[in-house]
Amino acid sequence: MDILNDVLKTLRLSSKVFLDAKFCDEWVIDMSSMNLQINFHVIANGDCWLHTPDTPTPIALHAGDLMFCLHNPLLFISHSSEYPADDLPRNMPTTEDKQGKSTSLICGYCEFLQHYWNPILKELPDVMVIPAADSTKTNLAIIINMMIAETNYGHVGSNAIVDRLSDILFIEAIRTYMLLHETNLGYIAVLKDPRLSKALTSFHKQPEHHWCVQALSEEAGMSRSGFAEQFKKMLNMSPMEYVTGWRMQQAYDMLISENKSVMHIAENCGYQSEPAFRKAFKKQFNVGPGTIRREAREPAGSVH
Repeated sequence: MDILNDVLKTLRLSSKVFLDAKFCDEWVIDMSSMNLQINFHVIANGDCWLHTPDTPTPIALHAGDLMFCLHNPLLFISHSSEYPADDLPRNMPTTEDKQGKSTSLICGYCEFLQHYWNPILKELPDVMVIPAADSTKTNLAIIINMMIAETNYGHVGSNAIVDRLSDILFIEAIRTYMLLHETNLGYIAVLKDPRLSKALTSFHKQPEHHWCVQALSEEAGMSRSGFAEQFKKMLNMSPMEYVTGWRMQQAYDMLISENKSVMHIAENCGYQSEPAFRKAFKKQFNVGPGTIRREAREPAGSVH
């Protein structure tokens, strides 16, 4: 059982490239205006600068670099190391074939169709820059080069391929981040911890099992109190809060994707009582399971 794979699958990651363009002369990309859960930018060619209002020194970006922007912070990418002036045009790529210095960018977004509880996004920084040199330490450089090649040649089906590569890009970026950054707290740290990750792996394999702190601690090979204390310290939630949160995410996914009864879903999520399941579900999402299922079945844009 791969915990990261299980989380990404259940939270339903979906990605798409919305811009493949060249920028010349003076230009600015204003990411705060995009209002996206996650957006990314591959520097396909040339150089540019990343600016944030809170950081006086801009970050230089070069061909092959990758940047992810999460939680919609106020950020700019521009042609210059100088902070962008207010009168510079925003988000306007070059439309004519100009000669001279230019920068090519591949820009896209990722979103989780389930966004009520996302332990991955919670732990990642607002800005994640991965230089080209670091991407060669994993398969990330291969994905970046494939995206650049597909956008350059534009063969039949390239758009579909690039969108699918965008999903892989995000997953590989997380793996690269985990490899390059040592951390003692948070979900990523738990995934790297041999004992806690063993307990979570056992839980994710059988979420319907009658789990308790004692059972989880035994899977981790730790004392009950030691396991509970370490888990709380690293994730800022108790083991059973995690168990309940993940079970509710699974239930949500089953409600919108399967035609099983609520009682069947409850049992698959570790509940022997439908009323207890409904109570826990409503506490998590502020609506009952029936409401979620009805909304999922309604055509998009329908009016009541």
